[in-house]
Amino acid sequence: MFFCNESGPRTSCLIHSCFLQVVVVIGSSESAFDISQEIATVAKEVHIAARTVLDGVFGKQLAYDNMWLHPMIEGVNEDCYVNFQDGSFVIADIILHCTGYKYHFPFLETNGVVTVDDNRVGPLYKHVFPPTLAPWLSFVGLTYQTIPFPISELQSKWIAGLLSNRFTLPSQEEMIEDVETFYSSLEASGTPKRYTHRVANIQVGYNTWLAGQYGCPAFEEWRKQMCYELMTLSSADSLNLGLTAMNGKIDIWFCKLKRISSSTPQIKLVTYTSLSNQVSRLTLFHYIALARTPVSLLLLSSIPLV
Repeated sequence: MFFCNESGPRTSCLIHSCFLQVVVVIGSSESAFDISQEIATVAKEVHIAARTVLDGVFGKQLAYDNMWLHPMIEGVNEDCYVNFQDGSFVIADIILHCTGYKYHFPFLETNGVVTVDDNRVGPLYKHVFPPTLAPWLSFVGLTYQTIPFPISELQSKWIAGLLSNRFTLPSQEEMIEDVETFYSSLEASGTPKRYTHRVANIQVGYNTWLAGQYGCPAFEEWRKQMCYELMTLSSADSLNLGLTAMNGKIDIWFCKLKRISSSTPQIKLVTYTSLSNQVSRLTLFHYIALARTPVSLLLLSSIPLV
């Protein structure tokens, strides 16, 4: 993170406030858009520098009075002029890097069995097990563009069952073949290695597969439908969709869940009307859709329970 002042940028590890600041956010994934929407409520201007977005969505975002989407940064000079690749520029108070993480496991000694190549940790069977070291070495939570806690819970239960000899894995050869087939499908579709662990729209299928490994019942159809519909309301999409439309779709599902919760003990809905952040509400709805254990959720909604 860079704080800009009259003597040029200075670095810091913590920001306490973006109040009335001009903030440039570098990145176009979940954290970048979530943070941008949060600080837009207090910042003077928020400018997002994105490497990959839908065509035609650059410029001022209709759902906000103070947010703009730009292509990537061409350069930054000592006076904190941030120049974008389309020729536009802003004078920034803060430059916030939301560019993600790189997997790095220097503490693991696997003699080259497990490697990291362009953020692909592999070879891993179902994003969890190195075939030649399974089940003794496993990775939990590598997948992203997901609701992480339900997936991590399912992965952990699968691992625990294998370590306690309640289930078995396929042979090493079968797991290696599965990994190679998966990698070949990514290559054929032109998917870069760095997106290997992105499950996104297939997370319902992945979760269902994990649940099936230890005999957990399949997801109910309403959960699948809810997750598929709400996946269209990603953080990035919400910038252009607009708050009214986004909240409207979420509220439709809130009404459905009120009916479902009356006969489904796993779900207890509690209204909290003083909060209405659509990103938080969307995250909670995703959790409802994918949770496998009883949950009591604080649902941020403008619709009162009856």
